[in-house]
Amino acid sequence: MNKKMISTAVSHFGDPSFFTLFRSYSALGITNSTHLENLIHKRCKSGTLKLDEALGFFHSLIHARPMPSVWAFNHLIGSLSKMSHYSTVVSMLREMMRCVDFHPDVVTMTIAMKCYCRLNRVDLAFSVLAIILKRGLQPDAYTISTLLHGLCREGKSVDKAMGLFHSLKKLLEIGNVKPSVDCYNPLIDSLCKERRVDKALELFQDMINQDVQPDVVTYNCLFHGLCKSDRVEEAKEFFNDMIDRGISPCVYSYTALIDSLCKEDKSTEAISVFGLMTRKGIKPTVVTFNTLISGLCKFGQLKEGLQVLNNMIECGTLPDVVTYSTILDALCKERRTAEALNLLEAMSDTDVKPNIVTYNSLIYGLCHSGQWREATGLLNKMKVQGVLPDVVTFNTLVNALCKESRTKEALGLLGLMIQRDIKPNLMTYTSLLTAFCNTNQWEEATGLLKEMVSLEVFPDTLTINIVLNALAKKEMTVKAHETFKVAIGLLKTLQKLRVNN
Repeated sequence: MNKKMISTAVSHFGDPSFFTLFRSYSALGITNSTHLENLIHKRCKSGTLKLDEALGFFHSLIHARPMPSVWAFNHLIGSLSKMSHYSTVVSMLREMMRCVDFHPDVVTMTIAMKCYCRLNRVDLAFSVLAIILKRGLQPDAYTISTLLHGLCREGKSVDKAMGLFHSLKKLLEIGNVKPSVDCYNPLIDSLCKERRVDKALELFQDMINQDVQPDVVTYNCLFHGLCKSDRVEEAKEFFNDMIDRGISPCVYSYTALIDSLCKEDKSTEAISVFGLMTRKGIKPTVVTFNTLISGLCKFGQLKEGLQVLNNMIECGTLPDVVTYSTILDALCKERRTAEALNLLEAMSDTDVKPNIVTYNSLIYGLCHSGQWREATGLLNKMKVQGVLPDVVTFNTLVNALCKESRTKEALGLLGLMIQRDIKPNLMTYTSLLTAFCNTNQWEEATGLLKEMVSLEVFPDTLTINIVLNALAKKEMTVKAHETFKVAIGLLKTLQKLRVNN
């Protein structure tokens, strides 16, 4: 090999010393192949293996004669799979399968299945399963769990995944292999996310009957499902069951339980669980703190929420945009808008930038405190921060201006919404229509009605009643009266269409 070729290869594989290894191992016999296998095993376990280095090792393995053992290949492609180089692994596997002397085992094929699943090609993972069976290999519990994880991850029907699981369970029984907890977890998780908690509990019981020990992931999935279904007492029972089985709850377990307790206004219990968690030496995450702060603020316990915030900072956990937005919203609800504005300024001085939720909370609070000027002024601040207002932002401002009978400014905001490609909705039009009818601005009101009908903005009973009440007013012009009569018929038709759909 000439110097130019060596230089090119070195630039591709990165490390010159590695290239020396690559060149020497490619040319040596079985004894040194064993050394190569040991080196690969060592590098893979180190956690510092790089892609270029792995490609070099693979080239050495694939060209070595006699063919090195399958476990060396498995270590290499397994490490690359863990590093999310799925397409690279698939390419390697195709080259490996073309080698006459290469005999894959079930581990090799399971890695292939995992990569196909991660590439959202579960169909090809099933093809690999077919190859496993055709070659007379016995799929193990990990093989089955890989396929089930892929099905659930791709968003396929959980019922299909369940059907597959029961079919494959029979296959495992033939080989005297028991399903693992990883076979059950993706199914339980998917069922819980679909709010089919009773079905998930049935599967959990099947686990127990099969003498399969649940793990912390199993319980966390159940906590999530039970808490989202407002079955807090059952969640607490499973929490105790988890501890009785000798399974230590993790930060996610505690956070899920704290969340469910907060939603039921059981803040004392939530704080107690939080205390137990810290005494166990489990460090709360920012999500844990946010969950507790949100629960306290939601039920008017801002003072306690601020204490948790102080505790959070003392523990070295930095507040994020959710933390600040929650506190800011609670301040606004208590009409402490000056403090809320100060908090917004404090956020702007940190790496935590306000988002649309932050601004919408503040704008809502300012509007409900009669500070519509300050609220509309925040639109410019949002623009500077690169935060785009949404329909909620504009509706809050339009409604506030309409209540102040400042319909000209409200119409200006409507124009700005359309200019920014934000579609006005029923709330936008109802606020404006109410203001126009209350101030006898019939020309503007008729124009608005025509626009609503043309855009097929479906009215509700409130909107219909506003138009009907306006028709009864003596101040209405003849032209407006005729337009309103036609509009009321069209709006009622739209209302029926909405109900029927």
